[in-house]
Amino acid sequence: MNKKISFKTISCFFACFLLLQTSVSFAQGKDTLNSMIIIGTGSFKPTITDANKISDNPEVSDSTKKIPVGPYTIDSKRINTPFSVEPIVPAQISGEPLTKLYNGLVKIGMGNYTTPYGEVWYNHLRSKEIAYGIHLKHLSSSPTYKNFENTGAFSKPSFKNYGYAGYSDNQIGLYGKKFLKEHTLSGTFDYQRNVFHYYGYDATINKLAKDETVQRFNLFSASTELRSHYAKPERFNHDIRLSYYNLMDLYKSSENNIKADGFLQTAVSGETLKINALVDYYNYKTKSDTTDNTIIALNPNFIAAGEKYHASLGVTAAMDILGKSKFYFYPNVELSYNIFEDIIIPYAGVTGGLKKNSFKAITDENPFVRSELTTANTNTKFDFYGGLKGTLSSKIAYTTRVSYASVNNMMMYVNDFSDVLQNKFDVIFDDAEVLNVRGEVSYQNREKLRINLRGDYYNYKMKTELRAWFKPQVEITLSANYNLKDKIVVRADFFYIDNQFAKTFEKDPLVIGGNKVVAKELKGVFDANLGIEYRYTKKLGFFLNFNNIASQSYNKWYRYPTQRFGFMAGLSYSF
Repeated sequence: MNKKISFKTISCFFACFLLLQTSVSFAQGKDTLNSMIIIGTGSFKPTITDANKISDNPEVSDSTKKIPVGPYTIDSKRINTPFSVEPIVPAQISGEPLTKLYNGLVKIGMGNYTTPYGEVWYNHLRSKEIAYGIHLKHLSSSPTYKNFENTGAFSKPSFKNYGYAGYSDNQIGLYGKKFLKEHTLSGTFDYQRNVFHYYGYDATINKLAKDETVQRFNLFSASTELRSHYAKPERFNHDIRLSYYNLMDLYKSSENNIKADGFLQTAVSGETLKINALVDYYNYKTKSDTTDNTIIALNPNFIAAGEKYHASLGVTAAMDILGKSKFYFYPNVELSYNIFEDIIIPYAGVTGGLKKNSFKAITDENPFVRSELTTANTNTKFDFYGGLKGTLSSKIAYTTRVSYASVNNMMMYVNDFSDVLQNKFDVIFDDAEVLNVRGEVSYQNREKLRINLRGDYYNYKMKTELRAWFKPQVEITLSANYNLKDKIVVRADFFYIDNQFAKTFEKDPLVIGGNKVVAKELKGVFDANLGIEYRYTKKLGFFLNFNNIASQSYNKWYRYPTQRFGFMAGLSYSF
């Protein structure tokens, strides 16, 4: 069997052979050197060259040549590259459709006591430029009051007949608005003709014709307003109002009033500066006298608000020109702080001001006053108040308030005992300190259900008068509105009015021919009103109203009973 001899085997054999030959030669050379004789001649000197050790670390020689880079410059030029952007079409969001509006609404009805009712509204439809409309109303009634008179809780009722108590209320109103770029210009015109009778007398003793107790008011009024809507708060937003009215009654008493008021508001260092101004002039003229009265007021306020607090700091300077000029200064301060997520917000403040008691303001509250009155402005020197407010949930809100005020010339009504029938009222004035405690809770579940409960307690400390005449100590109101699928709407009002007192006179046994003041108590009353509306279609509906459901016999004013149970049925139509 032949075997191949490898290269490694041959190499090893050849190395051994060379080593063996070297050893033999070295042994022979040693003996030869010892037997040799060296004879030197001449100047030759034998030398041995130094040996240099080769480094263990080899050096690498870079054979690449570096090319030197010289200085250079770049001549840059801008190349214009025009690009046109095509506008993007805004996205269209399809929301809920707008509610359909109708130009007009008519309501007519009829109730007991021969009470016809009619009301018409006609308006311009939805527009971004203009709005205008007209309003007409008529309500009249011919009630009769017999055989009862409200007295105190411990007094026996006296039976009597009262005079004719018919009344008629008529109104025509026009309004218009012009929407400008940053302003709204609006105006109104109204005419009212109200007729009633002084029925608060004993008709069993004095039987009078209707014309002998009638009273009629004619009122013309007009107003205009310019209001800005600037988006930037640092601009001067403003609201300027100018109004006029003329009131005349059947007995030639008249009143003219011109009032200009408004505000200017701007932002200062991130906060709000608001300045209110007022000029109010009226002329009251009777057969025997003429009264001119002017109130001028300026009220600057600095309003600051943060995440938790709200503060309004201001002062009111007022001038009263009624016979002679008087100047007044009132604080106008309110502070509130949000303690916990709008649930508990305590607040406190102090304010004051002048209130005019014009012939119109008096007859709006009590139409049974005499035509010739002596009036004065009510001066609230200060009114300290404080309380808590907040929201208990997304549907429930509450407010509590306690106030203490010092009032000069607080106005009250008293029967005019100088008249034989004593069926008209006069006004008197007295200084008073007034304590008021108020609580209010409201509940709202969208547009389906709304409930509001409010209660007030008053305590009057009079300077001269025995009582605060016709001012109850306790008033409680509960109102509710329920909307069932916009098909059936129910409205209910419940109220309680505490006992009131009227000023009367009786003979004083301690003074010969003298009289003493006696407070005549008018018993309190609890009453309720109910209204039901059924919307048969979007255009046609029917309504039924019930008033004084408890059929309570009570007096709003002394010797002036109100209607007992009343109802009215009717329909409404939109077009």
